[in-house]
Amino acid sequence: MAAPERVVIVGGGVAAQRCAFALRKRGFDGELTMISAEAEPPYDRTLLSKDMLRGARGEPCVPLQPQAAYAERAVDLRLATKASGLDVKAQRVALSDGTELDYDRLVICSGGRPVLPAALHCPGVLLLREVTDLEALQAKFADARRLAIVGGGFIGGEVASSAVSRGLEVTLIEAASQPLAAVLGEEVGARVAALHREKGVDVVAGAAVEGIAARDGGFELTLAGDRLLQADGVVVGVGMTPAVDWVEGCEIRIDDGIVTDANCRTEAHNVLAAGDCARWWNPRYETLMRVEHWDTAARHGAAAAAGVLGYDEPFAPVPFFWSDQHGVKFQSVGYAPDWDEIELEDGEVPGSFVARYRTQDRLVAAFAAGQPKTIARARKDIQASGRQEVEA
Repeated sequence: MAAPERVVIVGGGVAAQRCAFALRKRGFDGELTMISAEAEPPYDRTLLSKDMLRGARGEPCVPLQPQAAYAERAVDLRLATKASGLDVKAQRVALSDGTELDYDRLVICSGGRPVLPAALHCPGVLLLREVTDLEALQAKFADARRLAIVGGGFIGGEVASSAVSRGLEVTLIEAASQPLAAVLGEEVGARVAALHREKGVDVVAGAAVEGIAARDGGFELTLAGDRLLQADGVVVGVGMTPAVDWVEGCEIRIDDGIVTDANCRTEAHNVLAAGDCARWWNPRYETLMRVEHWDTAARHGAAAAAGVLGYDEPFAPVPFFWSDQHGVKFQSVGYAPDWDEIELEDGEVPGSFVARYRTQDRLVAAFAAGQPKTIARARKDIQASGRQEVEA
């Protein structure tokens, strides 16, 4: 591959930021442009539903790097600008301001956007993905008494934790039998639900929301079985979808994200992808994966920089993520789309525990509440086991 002279990165999240800075660290000295749809320089999204929502931080958002750092590294950071089209043959990106950018390498880090099913469409319903969403949710915290959260995943759980700590009456609604049951199993999900209830959250599980309507300055939610629930505010957190509409119809394979090889390269010449929008081949697990967590996105962006420069450095991480809820740190490591057994072990502190997921007597994943040292050991064991398989 000829060395690129012009690299364009589409995205303003951690994957895009890490890619840009890694390129400079690896010695790339050509033109480098980042296109971000948001008005703020890249910031830490993980804090939106954690510290900042609880009001623990005064600043509107926490930058990944000071804005001056981009100028110091000669990164042309274009804010409040969207990529609107792509011509892979001409190697050109169309932008929302009417201009176009030519590239030698393009890295797509356009992330994802919250899913809002048609049944949940209603003016005033809130989502949480960007800092502008945070501002709307903080305002709702200030003037609401009863908050309904649709979706018992990690974002929903974090919002519930923050809301109840601010004195709101909170109902957490989950369509599955337990929060997080699909990814962690019934018994672990039940323990997560028990923590919420202990802290004052009304957890309604096994009840899909079939509709939301505005009523008397608030909302009325219709649950399966014709159960009605009233709330002053509604937050929906039922998943994410890759933000890749702007490249549909191009010579790029899209299947639950932009499909790439282990080096972040797509089927389109000189186009790479990383972060939440990408579904890449992970040689550690010999499967395509898309992981919507900060740690993976950060490392994925740095891996894309290697791919841009032509290095053969397969991206084969052990997924890791964390969540803070009600003062308890949840941590997960590994990859277990299914498992043979779950081994549960309580910790010394009440409410703390670790769940170990095994397949054919081999540890493949672990999830813990308030057990950071246990997770650190599990992470080392899983990485060591996987490394042998990758090298075999």
